[in-house]
Amino acid sequence: MDKTVVQTAYGGVRGYVKGGLHTWKGIPYARAERFRHAQSPLAWDGVKDALRYGPACPQLKKQPNTSEDCLCMNIWSDGTQQKKPVMLFLHGGSFREGAASDREFDGAALAKEGVVVVTVNYRLGVLGFMDFSFMDEAFQPNCGLSDVVQAIRFVKENIAAFGGDPGNITVFGQSAGAIICSALPVMPAVSGDISKIIMMSGSPTLMHTKKQGIRLSKMYAEFMGVATAQALKALPAKRIAASQEDFASHCGLGAGTYAMEVDGDLLPGFPIPLAAAGKAGNIPMLIGTTREEMSFLFIKPFEKRLDIKGIFEAGTKGEGKSAKSDVPALYAKHGERGRGMMMADLVFRLPSVWYAGAYGEHNPTWMYRYDYESPMMKATKLHAFHSTDLPLIFGTYTAAFYKFLYSLTRFKPHFKKLSAAMRRDFVEFATTGALPWERCEGESVPACCYDREITVAQAVDDEIKGAFRDSAFRRRSMNGESNNLHDGA
Repeated sequence: MDKTVVQTAYGGVRGYVKGGLHTWKGIPYARAERFRHAQSPLAWDGVKDALRYGPACPQLKKQPNTSEDCLCMNIWSDGTQQKKPVMLFLHGGSFREGAASDREFDGAALAKEGVVVVTVNYRLGVLGFMDFSFMDEAFQPNCGLSDVVQAIRFVKENIAAFGGDPGNITVFGQSAGAIICSALPVMPAVSGDISKIIMMSGSPTLMHTKKQGIRLSKMYAEFMGVATAQALKALPAKRIAASQEDFASHCGLGAGTYAMEVDGDLLPGFPIPLAAAGKAGNIPMLIGTTREEMSFLFIKPFEKRLDIKGIFEAGTKGEGKSAKSDVPALYAKHGERGRGMMMADLVFRLPSVWYAGAYGEHNPTWMYRYDYESPMMKATKLHAFHSTDLPLIFGTYTAAFYKFLYSLTRFKPHFKKLSAAMRRDFVEFATTGALPWERCEGESVPACCYDREITVAQAVDDEIKGAFRDSAFRRRSMNGESNNLHDGA
């Protein structure tokens, strides 16, 4: 009997065995029409080969294969039927690029830790995160988010056949994937389907209001010269993909152009105020950031290309003149590194800390902070920037730019110890829903700080928290108001 053939509720899939692991790639988990929410897949006859990755969503980033028919997932398991914890990963990419097939998300090493690993494609950019309902009421917002809902349902329904425990599913994501994760506890559509959540460098405030979503979609239609639903449907996928970066520059939002919309339906509200009101599901959560998430912004040519001043203004919008000068002064003691730390706090860490405190009032919540710097990270002055914690979880140190960043480090005993500790904590959390350091609650938000020496400290200095305690930035974040700098909607 071929043990790589697994029967799902929709048909059989054939994987392969490598390095003692069973792997299935490109499994279709849903189907969808353009600008419509995803639905369950159609059943197929016989056994479908699941031997290679499926296509990525159309995007400007170079991918070997793209298609609108991209709703597929990949699974790694040891092939036994022991009901292991499941870890379902959502990739990042500013909601407009990336794929589950990217090398840095290979789940083999993580699966060897005794979990079943699942990685998922979802629709991106215009196809996944724009709201054209003003043009045709049949069009729906948050199509990419609906894909994630279907992926979770497929895993819940079928993962036992792959050796996973359908009652123990942890959804974890990085960057845009982490922003999706922040919303899942407040979404009725996945209530009861998720056991734990891990956010890696995401923010629960980086979402659009309904008004903003419609406004951006109207701008896009005008930008592309389309006036009817028929014309929008007729746009070639390649042309849509090619337009996305240009439109991001045109509308002035840059990396914040494509985002989930608080539509009042699939996503009923902003996560922080709903969590504070006790309206999030009873799901333990681990929230993490890197120490200097945004330090890459100050590396040329990024500093010239990106609006650094605008990013700062996003965090100080509505503040008085004194706050706009006092806040940078608090970071000045860190020298050149202060700018990166300040941007990390404004974009990711402060909203994450506020979320952890609010969520922790009702549910078990922990935080971590990735502080480690390799020699290359120090030499380039990138420090512990956005996504540098990913290879420690996946063990993919030779993928993408990680090969350069960790080339002088990954075989060192101290780094092996650090990586093992971090991966152990993630797997322990996915298994039990608990971690050995102090939980977050209210104003107390401790974080496990992963460095050469692992310590526990407040995720943000008290001085920084104090500076923002009465700020408009915090008020908007806690109340579920927009922090969008450009239109005040």
